[in-house]
Amino acid sequence: MQKKDAAVATKPSQASRKRTHQESDTDTVQPEVVVKKPRAQKTTALKRAIRSTTNNGIVINTAPSRILKIFSVGEASEGELGLGPDVKQAKRPKLNPYLSPESVGVVQIAVGGMHALALTRDNKIYSWGVNDTGALGRDTKWEGNLADADAPDSDSENAPMNPLESTPTPIPSNHFPDSVLFTQIAAGDSSSFAITDDGRVYGWGTFRDSEGNNGFMLDANHQLVEHQRTPILIPTLDRITQIACGADHAIALDNTGKVFAWGRGEQSQLGRRLLRRRNIKSLIPTRVVIGRKKAAAIGCGSYHSFAIDTEGDVWSWGLNSFGEAGFPVDPDDSSTHVIMVPGRVKSAIGKNIKSVDGGAHHSVGLTSGGECIVWGRADVGQTGLDLSVLPEESVVRDFRGNIRIVANATVVPGNSLDVVSVAAGSDHTVIISKSGIAYACGFNATFQTGLGGGKDEIERVTAVECPSLKDVHLVSAGCGGQFSIFAADL
Repeated sequence: MQKKDAAVATKPSQASRKRTHQESDTDTVQPEVVVKKPRAQKTTALKRAIRSTTNNGIVINTAPSRILKIFSVGEASEGELGLGPDVKQAKRPKLNPYLSPESVGVVQIAVGGMHALALTRDNKIYSWGVNDTGALGRDTKWEGNLADADAPDSDSENAPMNPLESTPTPIPSNHFPDSVLFTQIAAGDSSSFAITDDGRVYGWGTFRDSEGNNGFMLDANHQLVEHQRTPILIPTLDRITQIACGADHAIALDNTGKVFAWGRGEQSQLGRRLLRRRNIKSLIPTRVVIGRKKAAAIGCGSYHSFAIDTEGDVWSWGLNSFGEAGFPVDPDDSSTHVIMVPGRVKSAIGKNIKSVDGGAHHSVGLTSGGECIVWGRADVGQTGLDLSVLPEESVVRDFRGNIRIVANATVVPGNSLDVVSVAAGSDHTVIISKSGIAYACGFNATFQTGLGGGKDEIERVTAVECPSLKDVHLVSAGCGGQFSIFAADL
């Protein structure tokens, strides 16, 4: 289990969900998933031709084209690894056979709390993992061998997982217009999104508040849609260039530098005041003002949000109980635990940040010069720093005198890292160097760092070395709650 802090109000964990036979009623039994070779790429080329004649020919986003090899590591209690119904654990990164470069051709991955997405070269979106609330965007009902948890002779630990959840499978194309072209995907705890080349946004799944109430959007009659199980166009978002997801909120950036936020806002992660605790209007994307600045990039932690302005400064808002938003925190002063509206992170000024990601209570950034910087909760190694050498003004100690928080944005040492990508899971961090090596640290009880077993906490940034990654050039990573996914060049 991930370590949690009792003082922070969070939603019920999906990781503890209990699957029963009654949750899986269906008229169709599909015990095996066959991944078919996609059609020739001329299909996508034809869509581009059609696309150029729609919406006045406005195209603002370009899909990535580099084909990737995908590796999964960690625990898959409900198929998060995407390695099929029989693989529930991978202590070291394992090549995903269902996402082969030749037959599928993944160009981007997105990792949520307990599910993941992949965008392919032929414009398909594959999904896998937990689908209780529609995060996969497709039907995964299956009778199969799911055991009744109440049956005295059941052996649910050894039973195969639902193959329709645990095997990467494309979302049916009939959920989208024929001419749509996707350029980016994003995943939260129970929600998923895809951006088109002209900046429209499709979404599916749900957002869940701390009391377990679900809600994804308001329909045309302003009625609450609790679960959106298939992709739907979000009508109020236009000309969007980037989306980032927290646990139960999302933020979007448009091509003019404006930021919009929606979802659950109990920890002020939406950057605006909500008049009532259960205000369903929070599900409507609404502008977040970043001072007088335009944003160039965005990022999210579980319950906090970021915008990077055009000068490379970081603005943040939301939960700050462990300094994850980057502001000074006093454990005994609750007024410092939440940042109500966006403010500039002073300790990151002048560092020229180009990307940022957040976990449950820590954050990690990448500078234009290739440095990794970290801040926030540090008691299980999330920051990967040698805490004993940090100046006293840069740390916050608990009542026992132990360092719990890195209060200032701090560079992870190691000139040889030359970082190109950073990612934060709930309580772990993965860094990818220019030389194609992964470095990891943090909570490792479910092997999510890729560093194998033996230690539940990896305190210092450590190179991920194993036979499966020999002669592999990694380029990016995504981190979930109990797993990670690495992407490599061919």
